[in-house]
Amino acid sequence: MGIKKNISQKGKEKIMEDKMWWETHPWRMVQTNLREIDMEDMDAEAFAKSLEDYHATVVTLNAAGIIADFESKLPYQKNCEYLHGDSLKEILDACHKRNIRVIARCDFTKLPKEIIEEHPDWAYRDKDGNVLEYNGFVQTCINGDYQQNKVMEILSEVFSNFDFDGLFCNMSGVVVMDYDLNIHEPCHCENCKKMFKGAMGMDIPDSFGKRDAVFGAYMGFINGCAKNQKQKMYESVKKIRPDIAVNGFDYFRTECNQDVNHLPWVYDASANSRRLAGRNRKKVVDDASAVYMGFQYRHTGISTGLLEIRQWQNLVYNGRLSVYTLGTLEKKKDPSSVLASKNVYEFFEQNEEHYMNHTSAAKVLLLAKPLMGRNDPEQDGLCELLSQCHIPFDETRLNEFSLEELKNYEAVIMADLSDVPEELGKAFDDYIEAGGKIFATGKTACMNRRRQLLESPSLKSFGIEKIEEVKKVKSSILEFSKEDEAVFIHCKENQIGNIVPWNSFVTGSLKEGGRGYLHLIPEQPFGPPEICYTRESTDIPGVVEYSYGKGKTFFAPFELGTFYYEFGYENTFLFFKDVMEGLLEQKEAVITSPMVEVAITEDGNERIIHLINLSGCFGKNYHKPLEIRNIKIPMEGDCGNIHSLHGGNVEKIKGGITLDVLHTYEAIIIKK
Repeated sequence: MGIKKNISQKGKEKIMEDKMWWETHPWRMVQTNLREIDMEDMDAEAFAKSLEDYHATVVTLNAAGIIADFESKLPYQKNCEYLHGDSLKEILDACHKRNIRVIARCDFTKLPKEIIEEHPDWAYRDKDGNVLEYNGFVQTCINGDYQQNKVMEILSEVFSNFDFDGLFCNMSGVVVMDYDLNIHEPCHCENCKKMFKGAMGMDIPDSFGKRDAVFGAYMGFINGCAKNQKQKMYESVKKIRPDIAVNGFDYFRTECNQDVNHLPWVYDASANSRRLAGRNRKKVVDDASAVYMGFQYRHTGISTGLLEIRQWQNLVYNGRLSVYTLGTLEKKKDPSSVLASKNVYEFFEQNEEHYMNHTSAAKVLLLAKPLMGRNDPEQDGLCELLSQCHIPFDETRLNEFSLEELKNYEAVIMADLSDVPEELGKAFDDYIEAGGKIFATGKTACMNRRRQLLESPSLKSFGIEKIEEVKKVKSSILEFSKEDEAVFIHCKENQIGNIVPWNSFVTGSLKEGGRGYLHLIPEQPFGPPEICYTRESTDIPGVVEYSYGKGKTFFAPFELGTFYYEFGYENTFLFFKDVMEGLLEQKEAVITSPMVEVAITEDGNERIIHLINLSGCFGKNYHKPLEIRNIKIPMEGDCGNIHSLHGGNVEKIKGGITLDVLHTYEAIIIKK
């Protein structure tokens, strides 16, 4: 059973002694970015009580860096001018008394202008020697003496004097963006220039715009600097106390945010949690949902429906909750979006035993490009398609993938992975030969690391003998033949005659035994309407099936996911649904609206079918969801002992079970 609020004080003390607390402590995080003035009348007991009432078990609290919320004795650490309320120590004591762990938030990316004037070599510099200043604070450089040495002294002061449980360094790494979201050029300070020249024999590029060999070398260099700096901070803190949880090592923070020029994505929290936590949830992931409208409107909450959805998604895929707000909970003037998550926190507290030790039971893996810090529209579009087809899945990126994981999956979806290293290609071939299935899109396995086209795919299990070219397509379509209708049943039932291949299309000759589905109708005029037709056709297939050993591969040589992510058309959805059911033999886990998100988790004693209601989402608008009724869940054999956790009624029927109504979220427990 989970840890409940009414445990004894002795029990609390025992829990608080846990040296690896982040692995066992139920994680319900509230990150409070305090302003200077919040310390003026700080009431430690009221602050901690508001967290307890919110059912929080972890809080992130400002400590040092840009401004210290205590009387620092270090000359280069600016102290808060409003330290008139309860002290940082009193806040920590009040939280610990309630079994709430406290993580120190530090930000070492900026310093007051007057400190930089005394230490000019600590600052970021553009190629003309200018600093990056915003509201009186100047950007620091990761290779300057401040970040390399003075930061370690600040951390020593913080953790030697205060009983914090963890460390989160905000914007850690290399930061070249300001609060107006402008991207500035790479740092050209003397430290960076000397180090890069010595390491690479090159000069630092003038911008992030030109992608060439120098830029690639610089990115490798600066990422290495960031990695070394994080390791240095980690070791510095662990020498003080090994039970301090450090972000990026002991737990991993990510964020669902929104800004005036960045629209929210309904699957943000799902994707963040799946990618980071992994199938077995070995990583402790803190996916913080920002409750405000970006930098400009930090005092105004986003849609309450979106906040609640994100918390259900975090709970389902990660087993942890996290919100991120400005100021304290008890004094918020716009508490709407914070309150939207509170019922999820309470639900988690009441049902901890069902979430803290579960792992994914998905049989499909979505494998994506190894991009650093960027979303991939091909991955995201396939994520949408899988979710709306009710196919439970895990997802990861190629550079974070362990070959040992392949044994867990019946099918792997490769999202436009143009460069598949030889050793991985061999492992995937072995997986197919042993009975696995792969569905690949775009230019998967068709290029080398230099983005040059290969003569043949790097996976022998693909049905393409020789790669011919990558066609740019603008008005081409893929047309169904009569023979295709036996496989693409949903498309036939809905009278879908063709689909669109997006952006580019790989052509090649088929291997003996390869089978093609659909055929390419080449480029045709699209204006004026009087000439919008062509009499031409080809035998170039839109999907290539190939048997390899006991398994099969299916190659759709166009950007299917990207097109769906951009436009979301039903014919693409129905095509993908037919691929999953007719070719990969992956059936829907639940029969209901595509606006219901489905996941399945399990431990040794039970399996949980999770249902999240997304029916209140209309593009960028999020409202209270509609009730969805009479949901059918197909199951073979005896369903065993079943019950629900969140108000719905489940009943056994022939061939499965039914749920009478889905409100916001439901968890159906099936005892093994």
